[in-house]
Amino acid sequence: MFIMIDGIDGSGKSTVIQAWKDFLTKEGNAIFDLKNYWKEKNKYPQVSEIKSYDFVFSCEPTRVGIGQVIRDELIRGGNNYPASAIADAYSLDRLILYTKTLIPLLKKRRCIIQDRGISSTLAYQTIKDGVPFEDVAGLTGNKLALKYRPDHLVILSTDPETACKRLKIRSEKKDNAIFEKLEFMKKIATQFRSKRYQEIFNKCGTQIHYLSGEEKIDIMKEQAIGLLKNILNIKK
Repeated sequence: MFIMIDGIDGSGKSTVIQAWKDFLTKEGNAIFDLKNYWKEKNKYPQVSEIKSYDFVFSCEPTRVGIGQVIRDELIRGGNNYPASAIADAYSLDRLILYTKTLIPLLKKRRCIIQDRGISSTLAYQTIKDGVPFEDVAGLTGNKLALKYRPDHLVILSTDPETACKRLKIRSEKKDNAIFEKLEFMKKIATQFRSKRYQEIFNKCGTQIHYLSGEEKIDIMKEQAIGLLKNILNIKK
């Protein structure tokens, strides 16, 4: 199974992902975190290293190679790279991730939970740069990601003003990313709910879930775990 989680910056994704990790570990599952591996090793793991894990947590952009260039350079505030270059970089980073890791794991029937992905690209790049959905979806890495679309897409619904307040107090989040401006975040929040956006995933067979990011942390964690149990068909 392939589960993707998305939402505007500051929506609560990190809180939900950590709640899922804690729950799955408590249930006796073996967890592999690609983000931590990338940070420590600065390379991709061999599929043979991770195929025995029950759940693999991933993220986009990646934390190695092109993905790190995207994070460190292309999307930083103050830089002004062409929209086409940024779109191509995301697509290539995605192509490598899917080819080297995600597709082989899915073929081995592993369960992948990913923070952002093609879901972000179709929301952000079509808004920020006004690129048509069809053009963005047609890039090589994006076409591959839609072919291997997530079974479930969980979108955190959080008021952009609430999200902005959270970002201001997160000491570790000082990268001045270009996506963290209030007016832009309002547009993205609307895009995640748009009929055109939903249609793309519905036609691919992805089931979309909207989860409130406005609740108190304990309640949000409880609701997130409840949703995950429902997706994974865990009865207890």
